[in-house]
Amino acid sequence: MSKKVAYAGMWLALSVVISYLIHASGSILLGRLFLPLHLVAMLAGLISGPVMGGIVGFLAPFVGFLATGVPAFPFFLFMMIEIFFYGFLTPIFYKRFKNIYLAIAFSIIVGRLVYSVTYYVLGAIVGIKLEALSAILISFAVGAPGVAIQLVLIPIIYKSLVKLTEDAHRGGI
Repeated sequence: MSKKVAYAGMWLALSVVISYLIHASGSILLGRLFLPLHLVAMLAGLISGPVMGGIVGFLAPFVGFLATGVPAFPFFLFMMIEIFFYGFLTPIFYKRFKNIYLAIAFSIIVGRLVYSVTYYVLGAIVGIKLEALSAILISFAVGAPGVAIQLVLIPIIYKSLVKLTEDAHRGGI
């Protein structure tokens, strides 16, 4: 149990640090381009399992908000639910399809749809007026560059981490 808590802390710290470094430029646009919280949650799920990925995905936006103010209120609320699905579903889809690109793509589609619904529903509660179709279109359009980056970076990082752990188990490092 304590090992799992340590891993959760590591993944959450990594998400906050990467997000902070990307946002340190002062550009919110870079955060939308790189989607650092999404990336870390998917990696957490792939390396540490779907439950850990879901927990990291759910908590990362809130912890980031508390630590750095990014993502801002109320957007971190929408992102908590969305990124939970990224972290939870990516390893499940990977196990099912045996293809990391399909796993990422399907997770992104589901995550973006969840974000759109959450944005529309919670947005109405916090006073954001937006049509359902607009919420969906905005969600997919704004995140498109980040999706491309994730499709390139996640497989590379994941394969490197798997190789690193395999080497460590064999006594290679």
